[in-house]
Amino acid sequence: MDDARSRIARRDVLVGAAACCLAPGIAFADDADLPKKGDKLVFDEGPDDGKPVTAERVVSANNVVIAVPTDATGAKKAGSRLSKVVLVSLKPEEIQEEYKPHAVGGVLAFSAICTHQSCTVNAFNPTSRHLECFCHHSEFSPAEGGAVAKGPARKRLPILPIAKAEGGVLIVADGFIGKPGPPPGPA
Repeated sequence: MDDARSRIARRDVLVGAAACCLAPGIAFADDADLPKKGDKLVFDEGPDDGKPVTAERVVSANNVVIAVPTDATGAKKAGSRLSKVVLVSLKPEEIQEEYKPHAVGGVLAFSAICTHQSCTVNAFNPTSRHLECFCHHSEFSPAEGGAVAKGPARKRLPILPIAKAEGGVLIVADGFIGKPGPPPGPA
């Protein structure tokens, strides 16, 4: 009897610890942190951290850039990982017609949070033309609006419509089409 109780107690402790560790990664963002219409997109890492993103900069950055929106004061909306955006550059003729209105000069924007288990999607494979998540190797087709090209993810990446503002700076044209983060329930 003591062995059965100790096994249950250990299991409960391990499950609880795992839930505490994973919860910050899968919690949904406060709506204030998510990109909103008119928000400017800025680099979220590297030597250009905080500088405005242009379509030309995405092309020159090996076709993929991680960005975040800014609020009305110009401060980065970095209160949640779910505000991260991955921008990818494709040839305009590669993009399916229904997704072209969301692009600027072949540049498309998506939630940078994998819909499998919330890892960051931050790579572009120039051979397959897919965005990749290295945690569990899901792949997404930006030309098909972020559709799953290879699992274990089962849900497409939410697309973020973008537009070009003064000086060629990329801005949010509308909120995410789809909810960023993993799907509810088992992945």
